[in-house]
Amino acid sequence: IQGEIGPQGPPGPVVIPEVTILPTTNRYFYQPETDLDLTMSVTIPASFFTNDLGAPVADFSALDPNSFNNLYINGILQPGNSYDVNPTSLLFPSQSTTIYAGTPIVLEAVQLTAIVTV
Repeated sequence: IQGEIGPQGPPGPVVIPEVTILPTTNRYFYQPETDLDLTMSVTIPASFFTNDLGAPVADFSALDPNSFNNLYINGILQPGNSYDVNPTSLLFPSQSTTIYAGTPIVLEAVQLTAIVTV
């Protein structure tokens, strides 16, 4: 048989963890050698891009669920629905435009890491 419930004890300490968010930015650069006619979809492999140091990349390694990306064409931020990106390529769906040869294409991927200290 269970007895009566006793009085509540004093509250314990309140622990509020400290959370630090660390962003890591990766930028990938490409300039097409020929015009890209986007009236049909166009896929650019990640291996066509270079990193901030000018070294070729094998993939867009900073893409994961804790990241976001931005695409700039000729320095202008592009709407998210005008492209799709995955670790191996950048895809432009069919649209009525052309990206001309030599136009800078910059993919910026920002990865967020949370560090929790209790």
